[in-house]
Amino acid sequence: MFNTPLIHPDNTWALWAVIVTGTALAIWLEQTYRWAAKISGPFIALLLAMLLSNTGVMPTEAKAYGVVSDYLVPLAIPLLLLRANVFRIAKETGPMFMAFHLSVLGTMLGAVFATMVLHNQVEQVSETAGIMTASYTGGAVNFFAVREAFTLSENLVSPLLVADNFIMAGVFLLLLAIGGNATMKRWYGLSEEATSDDSSDGTSASVHWKPQPISLLDLAKSFAISLCVVAVASTLGGWIRGTFPDSLLGTVLGNDFVLITFLSVILATLFRRSLEKINGANELGTLMLYIFLFAIGLPADLLAVLGNVPMLFVFCLIIAVTNLLVTLILGRLLHLDLRELLVCVSATLGGPPTAVAIAITQGWKHLIVPATLVGIWGYVIGTFLGVFIGETLLRVLG
Repeated sequence: MFNTPLIHPDNTWALWAVIVTGTALAIWLEQTYRWAAKISGPFIALLLAMLLSNTGVMPTEAKAYGVVSDYLVPLAIPLLLLRANVFRIAKETGPMFMAFHLSVLGTMLGAVFATMVLHNQVEQVSETAGIMTASYTGGAVNFFAVREAFTLSENLVSPLLVADNFIMAGVFLLLLAIGGNATMKRWYGLSEEATSDDSSDGTSASVHWKPQPISLLDLAKSFAISLCVVAVASTLGGWIRGTFPDSLLGTVLGNDFVLITFLSVILATLFRRSLEKINGANELGTLMLYIFLFAIGLPADLLAVLGNVPMLFVFCLIIAVTNLLVTLILGRLLHLDLRELLVCVSATLGGPPTAVAIAITQGWKHLIVPATLVGIWGYVIGTFLGVFIGETLLRVLG
């Protein structure tokens, strides 16, 4: 590491310029090149940030980084859940809703199993299990939310993100292979004619984030709603934690991120007609997450990251493989559609963008909307399950 970085920690404008420019570069690469879309924009942002800090361009510590984690992540959650209408999700996903929960079950079982197997090899294993339960139920937004709930070492966060994204990318390729395997299709009773609707041009990321009309009022409404939700959740969380101190109930239900999610879903369901007309909230929330991902890579010591990755790689692999096996085996017993099972595994591991990506890549156009909806549902339940698993393991293992 360099003693004197090129950009001083107090040069806030320069720091923000690099953070946002690096984030924009990661998004551009993801939406322009297929190889970048496969490894994902967030992972590219993380790697770019680590490169800049470990080569002495950016400092490893700065007050600006704290602003990103303290404010952007909480604000991003209501924005991403603005259309999380529970009734619509349950109605329009059909059997896929059941398939998704098989994948969630697989993630939870995998997290517990990985904790038991690697209890002595992984530092802060209970907290890591909680974070990965959240990540492999919803996606990056849940990873960050639960990471904020637990005090995880900075030298573990970055390698965990690296392992998380590597495993997600590897399983994504495996899902594509399974979806095109003739034996698997026959085993699940899937006809050859039913496997593809159509092909699409461009990367899956560029298709998913296609331009749409967004007004100034849309952005103002989105930002105002998000701020109000976070403010209420923060106040309510403080009251719950004070009323039920040192209890699992107080810890889980008093968690700010759990409350932010809960309040966001209530609003999205009760005021669905009004909120579904607001465009741009998802884009704004995703941008905030990308910025946070970039910022979280800046304090990472590359040597420490490389030293911690192997065991965390195994940890994440156990969870992802358990997820896949539970989904495929139980899905086969319940006579569920192979395509829906594969999309649900993808949705749990990477959220709506990854689920949509596999639907687009395989030509399953009729699954694009359901994939988005189950992915959003993962956002809804991921933080709660992550905090619950993490806190439970902490109390059991000590």
